[in-house]
Order: sequence, then C-alpha cells, then structure tokens
Amino acid sequence: MKKLICILSMTALCLALAVSCKKDPPKENTIIWPPDPPVEDVENYLKAAIISLRNVFFIGPAFHDFGHIMSLQLAGDLMTEDMAMMDNDWFYFDYEIDNNQTNYRRPLNSWRMMYTVVYEVNGAIGAISPKTTDPELQNILGQCLALRAFSYHILIQRFQQTYLGNEHKPGIPLLLTELDSLRDGEEGVSNYCRNTVEKVYKRIETDLLRAMDYLTAARISKDYINKAVAQGFLARVYMCMHKWDKAEQLAREARSAFPIMPIHEAGGEYGYNDENNSEWMWGSRTTPENCMYYVSFQSHIVSECSSAGYAALGSYKAMDNRLYSQMNPTDVRRNLHFMDIPNEKFYNTKFKCVENFLMDNIYMRSSEMLLIEAEAQAQQGKNSQAATTLMELMSKRDYAYSTTNASVDDIFLQKRLECWGEGVIFYDYRRLKKEVDRTYVTPFNNHLEKIKLSGTNWKFIYQIPQQEILNNSCITDADNNPADGDAIF
Repeated sequence: MKKLICILSMTALCLALAVSCKKDPPKENTIIWPPDPPVEDVENYLKAAIISLRNVFFIGPAFHDFGHIMSLQLAGDLMTEDMAMMDNDWFYFDYEIDNNQTNYRRPLNSWRMMYTVVYEVNGAIGAISPKTTDPELQNILGQCLALRAFSYHILIQRFQQTYLGNEHKPGIPLLLTELDSLRDGEEGVSNYCRNTVEKVYKRIETDLLRAMDYLTAARISKDYINKAVAQGFLARVYMCMHKWDKAEQLAREARSAFPIMPIHEAGGEYGYNDENNSEWMWGSRTTPENCMYYVSFQSHIVSECSSAGYAALGSYKAMDNRLYSQMNPTDVRRNLHFMDIPNEKFYNTKFKCVENFLMDNIYMRSSEMLLIEAEAQAQQGKNSQAATTLMELMSKRDYAYSTTNASVDDIFLQKRLECWGEGVIFYDYRRLKKEVDRTYVTPFNNHLEKIKLSGTNWKFIYQIPQQEILNNSCITDADNNPADGDAIF
C-alpha cells in the first residue's frame, strides 16, 4: 500500500482515503456506482455544502487581518499599485509586498482556509454518485464541485506563477475522493505532492464542467453557487489558460441574467454594498448572526462610518492617484474616491457605511464578466467587437466615453477602475505579468510604500507554509518557492 500522507495536520484536514497501488482503472461500464443516499441523509449533505460556503468567507477571528475570503482578496489588492494604504495597520505587510515567506501567517492562513473548503466539500463529493438523477443531490454536488475548483484556483494562483510558461512547474496537492478515482481512474487519485500546474488546471476545468452539468439558474439566494457562477469561475480559469474563445463565450453566458447597474447606483448609492444589486452574481449576506465586526471586510474598507472599523479610525484604503487621474471628469466612479492632494488626505467612498458592520460581501459581478468577455475578444484581435462590449459598461459609467477600437490595455485600465477593492485585479496583474510601480513622481504619488517590482517577482507568490512541509513527507524545503527574485520561464 502506498503510504497515506497527512496533509495539513495543523488544521485536522487529513482525509480518510486509502490510496491503492497503481492498477488499471476499471472500464466505465464495469463500475457499480453507489446508490443515492437515503432521503434522510440529503439534509446532512446540504448542511455540509452550507458549511463549506461559510468557510469560504469565514474561518474565525484569530487575526484581524484574516477572517474570510475577502481578507485574502484585500491583501491581493494591496499588493498591486492600485490601492494605497494610509496608515501602518493590519494588512501593512501585504501592502509592503513582504508577506509571502514560509513561516508567515498569510501563506499559512490562506492555505488552511482553502484546503478547509476542499475538505468540507469532499464529504459530499465522495458520497453522492456522479450518476445521481435526484435534482437536490445534483445541486449539492454541483455547488461542491464548483467550490473545490474555486479553492484550487485561488491556491494555484497564490502558490505558483501564472499558468502560461509554467505548465510543468510544481503546483499544489490535489485532495480527491474515491468516487473521483472511480470516474477518472488514475487522474482522480489524491496526490499530496506538488502536482504540476497543468494537472491542477485540468482538475479545476474538469470539476467546473461537471458542476455546470449539475447546476441550474435556481438557488436559494446569491449566497449559493448556481450555473452562472460556475460559468464565471471557468471564464476566469480560461483567461489564465489563454483559451480566449472559451472565456469569451462563458463570460457572456454567465452575465446574461445580471444587468449592469445603472449609472446612479455605480456613482454613489449602495451598488457595492448590497447583495440585491442587479449585477451581483455571487456574494454573502451579512446578518447579526454571521457578522464579524472588526474582522469584517467592512471594518477594513469603509472609510466613513459611525460603526467605526479600522478604516474609519484612520487605516484608510485609497485609490492610487495615478490610476484615479486616468478617469474622465465625466466618469461617475470619480465620486467613489476622495482625493485631497493639498492636505494629502485620501480615502474611498465606494463602499458605504452599513451600521453594525452589516455590509454584504461581494464575490462576483457581471461587470467583471463583461470585462473578461471584452479582453478575451481583444486578445483574439477582435478589437472593434471588444469596444462594443466595453461600451455596454462604459455607457453606464461615463456618458462622454467613446471608443471603436479597444485594446487589452484599454480594458485592463477599465477593469482596474471598475473592480477596485473587490479582490479581482491582483490575479490580472499576475496573469498579464504586469509590474507594480509605485515610484512615479507625476501626478502626486499618494503611496506610503514606494515599490517597483516586475510582474514575475516571487514576492507576489506565497511559499508553501512551513507547517505543511513539517507534516507532509511529500513536500520538502527544497520543493518550496523562492522568496524573492524574478521568475525564469
């Protein structure tokens, strides 16, 4: 028997999966699939799916700079040049782009959170037959497959350079189930070593394609994943893989039922706070029962609020002034940022105060999907078509904006402006290998940390956590990522 490696023992995530010696996988038509679970077990699997969803945005208030997925996403935004931090407070090590080493909390907590989600959803994935025809079980299975893929995509982007040029580089462990093995043969066996980037992406793609087969548009609320969200996940994945035509199609389909918010909402009301907004595709409703108070995203991002979190107490997060200066005077998004250059006071008003820290958390919007669609078109040389797509957004942001030929850089700029603070743009910086340059002189530079790094510097990539290396005999110190320096492709 192959030795079972205890991965992530520090978070009690050892899977009870016995991995057999290599043998030829059985043929599809010889497999006896397990029956659907008894009706009384369905509720338990639904609870497991809910737990995994909650774990995406909540792992506990052990540290005030890491409580949920938006903590990780905010850390990413602060590692670009687009967000300036106005005080030395929580997240400042991320802002310094100096929080990636093997013994630091950020890599450990990021690893722990996403593998916790994998562990939770594998409970349902390993129990529900892929052949089930029960609609409720299909829905649970689809959500869990999508969440596993989402978790692996976050991990592979955080713990290795981007896909293109690194397909055969070491990625992350893949924790799977016996039913994955039955369906996929050898490809479905858990591997606790660093699987290649290509293999990780193949698993992500497989999970999402299956999830889309099981899911529909129906769901209880936007807290849950439906087919459109799974399509959005896969559009993000295909952008990394440079499968432009597939990304274009999926992004278009994903956003089709979520109209772009009107100009007045985008320019000053509650468009970025409320899950009920027309273009929110996936988010989490904050209630008194799940509110995280000072650990919450609201605490760290909302600048003006009587429910004073860290940002309102002076740890402001502001748009980079050079980025701000590229908006037209007629762009309503200028209203979402306060720039007092003479007094050197900067903060954002994009995210509005909701008393008692009850601001909803945003995970995916149709504007992001539109911008993916437009970039994918531009990447294929369809620049006039990309301009038409881009204008669908810009007509609701800037009545004076006009373009008939949109380049990849044009769309990247608008994505930086549109998705600022939402945890999206860090991954585009990495995917497009964009440098971070906070050393400019003109216009006025509002960054406290003046940093310039190439887009492939290892400081943007986390090292495998030391606790994982200590507890996983399949990964050694020699297998770890560099801590600094430019990557060689």
